[in-house]
Amino acid sequence: MATTPLNYVNYDFEDLVLQLQNRLKAGDAWKDIYRSGAGEMLIEFLAAILNMGLYYTERRANEGYLLTARHRSSIVNLVALLNYQPRRKTSSTGNLTFSIAAPLSKIVYVPKYTECQTADGTLFLTNESAAIEKGQTSVSISSMQGELIQKEITSNGATEQEYLLNDTGVENSADTDNPSLRVIVDGTEWTLVSSFLQSVNTSKHFRIINESDGTVSVLFGNNVNGLAPSLGNVIVLQYIKTAGSEGTVTFSDQITTLNSTIYDEDGTEVTTTVTNSDSFLGGSDEETLEEIRYAAPRVFRTGERAVTKDDFTAILEAYSSVETANVWGENEEAEAAGVAVDSTMLNKVKISLVLQNWELPSTTFKATLSSYLYDLSMITVKYEFVTPTVLAVYPVLYITVTKGHSLSQAQADVAAVLAEQFLLGTTTKLGTTIKFSNVLSAIDDLDNVAFVSMTLEIKKDLSDTYDSYSDWGALLDATDILPESVRVFVDGTYSCSDDDGGSGSGTFSGTGVTGTVNYSTGEVLLDVTPAAATVYVRYQQDSQGNIIPSFNQIAKLDTIDVQSISMDS
Repeated sequence: MATTPLNYVNYDFEDLVLQLQNRLKAGDAWKDIYRSGAGEMLIEFLAAILNMGLYYTERRANEGYLLTARHRSSIVNLVALLNYQPRRKTSSTGNLTFSIAAPLSKIVYVPKYTECQTADGTLFLTNESAAIEKGQTSVSISSMQGELIQKEITSNGATEQEYLLNDTGVENSADTDNPSLRVIVDGTEWTLVSSFLQSVNTSKHFRIINESDGTVSVLFGNNVNGLAPSLGNVIVLQYIKTAGSEGTVTFSDQITTLNSTIYDEDGTEVTTTVTNSDSFLGGSDEETLEEIRYAAPRVFRTGERAVTKDDFTAILEAYSSVETANVWGENEEAEAAGVAVDSTMLNKVKISLVLQNWELPSTTFKATLSSYLYDLSMITVKYEFVTPTVLAVYPVLYITVTKGHSLSQAQADVAAVLAEQFLLGTTTKLGTTIKFSNVLSAIDDLDNVAFVSMTLEIKKDLSDTYDSYSDWGALLDATDILPESVRVFVDGTYSCSDDDGGSGSGTFSGTGVTGTVNYSTGEVLLDVTPAAATVYVRYQQDSQGNIIPSFNQIAKLDTIDVQSISMDS
């Protein structure tokens, strides 16, 4: 008699038991397949062992592929084959102002790595040397969050020497002109490279290896590709230990304690104060597994060269602290303007960035990033950073809850789903459309929502100084405007909506409110009586309900406006 073939695809416990039973039934030697029998117990025992073994075999196989691997060690090792180093923690950056009480006749020097701190003990360092000149009372210095750490090692003379920095806070600065991790061998600073392929036997090069546990190793060459430090050489490993995103300072005058001593040119101690006149932004934590999975193949495809739009976007979004980036040039500008060519944009690349936690890049951050990009792109390219515009999105909802479910829980679930549709860097990005159908479908998929009606509105605050002839005005950010969708709110209370005149503009006529809106330019002009403290409008942009940002615009969930929520009858 022919035996039943084994199924090598379905190997969960129940399938294994059934396959073993059928296999044994086909023979004459085994008849004990009753649930309570000893034979069946042995079959189920064997199936359980097989199920566990097959599960772990499959799991280990999955760890060999970037898309299915789940362990950080596996993903780090896989992207190392692409010469991709996952991003470590990055320090926030800004400017510190050092001041003296009165002008002096001597120069007061503020050295690089002068240490300061906030009231809660977060440390900051100057990132360059500077001086308060004679007759001056202050100087502003580019600085970063972190603590200077130094480790001294005596070389063993071996090839491929590797030394571990057992610290998960090693800063990940991409500033090649002013790195935050330095290697100094017998007083000479060596150069960081991403690979020893171009190194010769005299090249004083080193590599940084990001370990799977978040620590860092420094690797030297083998005296063929890259020089190895000689026996007895003193190796100094100097780095900045950072707090990452926790080192962000969003208010001025928070960094006020000076830990270092300041001297003048004669070596006399000078009483000096310090403060931050602006924010310290750009601090970020190590790259998540999903971010590594997304970035590594894209960066590998660039070949470490920024030529195409995709190259620039991949490199920028892999850069520390950057959550979303958009890049465009003359072709996109010309198309948007409806012309054949925009000569003012030739050889110019426009860049817009949003950092982690919706922060915007500082001047210092953009300067460092520009230097990094110039090393990767053609020398004729000019960069222009464009400040992002954040579109404040107001979903307006009418919700009917499935009978038997909680109203409050349903509303909380809807809020959670909406938040997922506006996750920075994933579901919402610069220049990327938010599709009404996707948002509505995600809410509809909730079991406790029987029916939902929704519109996506954009809020814009009006200014009382915009126009000398009108009380309030503004240019709406996202155009064209959907006629008869612009709603005026005076001191937080709805007043009136626009009436489409069919000429490309609409008019407002409400109690104490008159004015116009141009649907193409987005200009709103209003007169309001009596005088108001605040005036804003909420409007729709697209007839299909979508939000369509331009190059430097991004949609951000602001407030969920639930107009009604009721139980399904």
